[in-house]
Amino acid sequence: MARPQKEINWDVVDKLIEAGCKATEISAKLRVDTDTFYGRFKKQHNCGFQDYSAKRTEAGVADLRSMLHAKAMNNNAPGNITMLIFLAKCRLGMSEPEIARNLSPIQHQIDQSHLIMELQHKIAELEAKNGMDKN
Repeated sequence: MARPQKEINWDVVDKLIEAGCKATEISAKLRVDTDTFYGRFKKQHNCGFQDYSAKRTEAGVADLRSMLHAKAMNNNAPGNITMLIFLAKCRLGMSEPEIARNLSPIQHQIDQSHLIMELQHKIAELEAKNGMDKN
């Protein structure tokens, strides 16, 4: 006698797919064998997991982009902006421009100080070459 099939809430599966979960992660969460999940998924949706999840995952990315936009436009809205930024970096590949990560906020002053030191060194070399000791 076969045991009864475990109930799968397909709305929950859709939300997990939109969140970017893979079939192996979803089947583990539902405590269903991965091959069984694939078979039941195909029977439920009349298509394979890969085709279906590609579209649903894009819907999740669209939701994330929309929420980021809403947060950027309304600073008084409740929510965790730090987490949204983290998710945007991970899922959307967003990051600070390379130049912003490499330069100090006072880079102009650093460049000026470096130039002054280079010029002082050059003057010292010229003075030494011409036998003009400062002391």
